[in-house]
Parts: sequence; structure tokens; C-alpha cells
Amino acid sequence: MKKKLTIVVLIINSIVSYGQDNIVSQGITDSIYSKEYIKVNKYRSQVNYPPFIGWSLDSKKMLFNGGKVIYSMKKHTSEIREYKESNQNFSSYLSPNHKYFLYQEDENGNEDYQLFLYNISANSSKPISKKGDKTYDPFWSSSNDKIAYKSNKESSDRVDLYIQDISVNNKEILVFKDFSDDGQVYDWSSSNNQILAVKVISENDKLLYLINDNSYKIEQVNPSKTKIAYSNAKFIPNKNACLIVSDEFSEFLQLHYYDLIKKEFTNITADIQWDVESITIDKEGQKAAFTVNENGFSQLYILDILTLKYLKVNDFPEGIVRDLIINPKGTKVGFNFYSSTFRRKIYDYNIKKSTLNHYTRKGKPQVDSINFVEAESFTFKSIDIKTNKEYNIPTFIYKSKKESSPVFIDIHGGPEYQIRASFNGFYQYLVNELGITVIVPNIRGSNGYGKSYMKMDDGLNRENAIQDVGALLDWVKSQNNLDENRVAIHGESYGGYVVLSSLSKFPNRIKCGIDIVGISNWITYLNNTSDYRRDLRRVEFGDERNNETYQYLKKISPVNNANKINSPLLIFQGLNDPRVNYQGAEQMYESLNKQEKEVWYVLAKDEGHGFHKYANHLLQRNLTISFLKKHLSIE
Repeated sequence: MKKKLTIVVLIINSIVSYGQDNIVSQGITDSIYSKEYIKVNKYRSQVNYPPFIGWSLDSKKMLFNGGKVIYSMKKHTSEIREYKESNQNFSSYLSPNHKYFLYQEDENGNEDYQLFLYNISANSSKPISKKGDKTYDPFWSSSNDKIAYKSNKESSDRVDLYIQDISVNNKEILVFKDFSDDGQVYDWSSSNNQILAVKVISENDKLLYLINDNSYKIEQVNPSKTKIAYSNAKFIPNKNACLIVSDEFSEFLQLHYYDLIKKEFTNITADIQWDVESITIDKEGQKAAFTVNENGFSQLYILDILTLKYLKVNDFPEGIVRDLIINPKGTKVGFNFYSSTFRRKIYDYNIKKSTLNHYTRKGKPQVDSINFVEAESFTFKSIDIKTNKEYNIPTFIYKSKKESSPVFIDIHGGPEYQIRASFNGFYQYLVNELGITVIVPNIRGSNGYGKSYMKMDDGLNRENAIQDVGALLDWVKSQNNLDENRVAIHGESYGGYVVLSSLSKFPNRIKCGIDIVGISNWITYLNNTSDYRRDLRRVEFGDERNNETYQYLKKISPVNNANKINSPLLIFQGLNDPRVNYQGAEQMYESLNKQEKEVWYVLAKDEGHGFHKYANHLLQRNLTISFLKKHLSIE
């Protein structure tokens, strides 16, 4: 399955000679490479109901994606029944009339997606974009005859928005040039022929537009010289108005009513000092539901659109709501629900009766045989190195019962992302089988805690995030049940950068590190990331074309500080990664290897930004366990 090379420079040049072999590794002995940890497979939650994907057209049934079958249930106590069947796995892009769905495919993680249309009744699919064009994130019109999607087919350095009419010989129109890679279609109303869509300049700067799907006229909503972050917007049926989520008037993402004629805002959730994360509106424009992200946990609210008054759903369970969808009649709202101690549950909330109902298979409630460890939230103190101001860093911890427990710190990617307490079988394995305490911080730059917090690591403030890791190490040292001398740090993508930088900043305080598709050289990264992503990344990380920024990014790049790293390092990288080019991982490996420091390197030739194929993911998991056991001295 693998091949070993003696010099890094030969790795890519040797690929052709390996035939079907997909893994290139270096620094790993055969006995370690072949080691498998079978027990890790049992750390899968059985509480994993098929995901909720919407409502039947008559509002009476909830629909669930069962792979090649869509199931339905009338009530939470009903039998689950077949609703639609397909020869192709159903995607989340189901047409509003439930006759078609769209799906996208790439090759070996290169993210150059090709888009396909599947006819459910005919059990047949056809491509609606060319192979090699990056065409992705489709969105259905409510009339089912048109599709909007993003593509960089015209120019590799920008992403445009297209509309294709599948009822008229697949007529395709480019409607918005330079729409942005992170741009999104929020809603599409066929009754007034308009699309609500957002162009992303940065996470803190987004432009909201109305696009006419007949004339293709584009009009900016609420043009402003002030930077505004929008996160959602929906048309209100039977009104010249919409609900918009933005941070224009607050530190947080708030829900607003926007009159499209008067061009006036009414702030609905001014009293809620957390981000509104999702909204859904019924077909009559009478009722809506929304959730709020309160310190990483979701809280459900019901909104009366006529009065703009909302009610909080009391006794709501602690967890995360996704795919919030109200039924067409506005009587029930359904959603998928996630927690640190189970994979997925399904609920509906009956608006009239004010009842929350949990869906299970009749007579076969799903239960887990393992008592999974619940994530607990806490904060630790960190100080801004420039202002000397103190901050609370929100964090989740999965506690081991062992005394003097080793510690596994996991840093999320992004950096504009928020780690939340959803189920993670690998964390559960580390805690229960290896006695390791897992700590997952939302260091500065994370979202969910206000826009100022998210900006604290931008540009020349990048090392604020690394300062937070040092503060966490101080907190670990202060805990009697944690072993400060056995700390591992792990991270993916931007989190991988934090791993590498932390190893050089705190060389004697971190025992080992695991870097997955991490950024090791900021200059190489910005020069080699895909053309259409580069400008957006420069806003967050800094523009290397500016001399001051160039010198700063060069100074903090881990590859230029590799001589300060004393701890063993494990690197995972995908050859086809369009975001973080594989050359950065090779630079890091080569530098450490020349210094005769311990470094394990794994390159997957059939992966992109992360290891997603099952065999590769299994290898990554097993090698990580071996690495941790060796360097954290675990029997």
C-alpha cells in the first residue's frame, strides 16, 4: 500500500513508478505503519437517524435521506415508509417538487466539481456542466425549472454566478461576474423572479444583492460604506419584504425585517447578544423559526411575522440544530440535532401545541452501548501581547477519568470557524481507551463570539492566536489532574499552521504535534492557493505583495522557524489539495529531516484538502494513535 523514499525531492518525481499505490510515506517504520487499532471502530454512535431533508408537499410528512431512498414519517410515533427511490445516492439538492436532485463530483479531492441532474422517476442522470470546469453549490428556483450555480469556467482566477434553464435546452446565462468563491444564493422567489445572493469580500465584509432571473438586472441591497457581514436572507411570501441576518447594528448577527419598497430595516433580535444562525419561513409568510448560537449551543425561537414578536422554545435540549425547515403550512418546524454524546437525532416542534417531538423507528429506539463523555464548556484567560488586555477564550473539554492525564489539544481550521460540541468518535476513543483529556479551544479569530473577536487575528495580528495556545498551556499547568509534560497538539488546514507555529513558539512545552494539510509557509501558500481563492485569503491573512506584510508573514512562517521545533511531528498531506499546496508540507518535512529531527510524513496521491476516502482516513487515524502512544508514553 505504501512506498518509502529516502529524499523528499524524489517523492513527486517517483509517483509514476508506483502504479496503483496511493500513499507515499517517510520516517515511519513498517511495524508502526501496519499497526491497526480495531477498538476505535466501536466508537461510533448508533443514535444516528437518517438526516431530515424537508417536508412533503402537503406539509403532513417529514422526509429523511436514507441513501438511495427517501423515507417519510407522518408523526414521530409513525412507521417510517418509503417516499422516493433512486439508483443514485440522494444529495441535499432536492428540487422543490421532489422530482429531481442535483449532485456534484470531483476527482481525488481536486474540488473541480462537475454538476449532474438526476431524474428520480426515470432513474437517470445527465451532466449539466463540463468535466474540468469547477461548477458547484447549485440552488433550485422555487418553480423547479432553473438552477443557479457558481463556476470559474470562464477564468481560473474568479468565480461567477450562472443561471441555467433546464426547461429550455439547458440555456445558460452568466448573471454575476466575480461573484466570489464563498458567495451564496440565499433564496429564490419565482413569484417575483428574484434571487437573494451575497458576494463575499471577507467574513466581515459581504455585499447583498437582488438578481432578476428574467432581465438579469442586479441591484445591491442596503449599499453602505460600512463593512457588513450577512449570513442569511429569505423572501417573505406575499410581502415586498424579507428577513435578513446581518451584523450591521451589532457585534452579533441579528435578525432584521427589511422592507424592499421603503428600503427600511426593523431590528427584531436586538435583545439577543448571540449570533442568529438559521431562519426558515412558511409558504404563507405568517410564521418563521430561527435558531441562535448561544456559546456553541443552539436555541430555537418561533417568530410571528405579522407582529415581529418571537417566543423562545423553553426546555430546549443542549446541542446543535442544523437544517431548520418549517413546513409549508407553518404548523411545524423540523431539524437535525447533534450533540457531543450522540451522532444525530431528529425533532419536530409543533408550533400550535408548543411540543417538541423526537423521531425514532417504531419499536426500535436507537441507543448507544457506550456511555460517551459529554463535552463541557469553560473559558481560560489570554492576554493581547500588544495592548496587554485580557480575554476569555471559549473552550470545550472532554475529561478523562485518569489522574495526571495526557492532553490532546485540537485546533480548528478557518480561522473564521467555530468548533462546537458535536459528536466526535475519535475524541471519545482518546478519552476512554487512552485516558487522554481532549481540549478544543475557539482561539481568537473564531466566529460565534462577535465580529471584534473574529478580527483579532487578522493580518499583522496573526500571532494573537498562537498566544492563546500558550495561555492554554498555562491553564493546563494549573490543573492538578492534567500532565503538563504530556501535551499533544493537533490541527487541520489553518489549525495545522497553529500546530506548527506553536511547536516553534513553545518547543519545550508541547510533547508532539500532528499537522493535517497545514500552512507551513505563508508566502508559498498565498502564491499557490487556487487563483479564485487568493484575494479572499489575502484579506484574512495579509497581502504578501505589501513589503511590511511580506516580511511579517515570512518571519512567522513555521518553515522559517523549523530550527526551533524540538518535538516530534506527524504530517498528513493530499497531493491534489487546491487550497494548501502539497509543496508546503514537503518544505516542512525537508527542513526538519535535514536537522535529523523526528518527523513522519504521509502523502496521499488520491486526496485533496484532507483525507476523506475511507482507507486513507483509517490509515490517518491508526498512525495518529501510534504517534500519540509513542510520544505521550501511553501503554
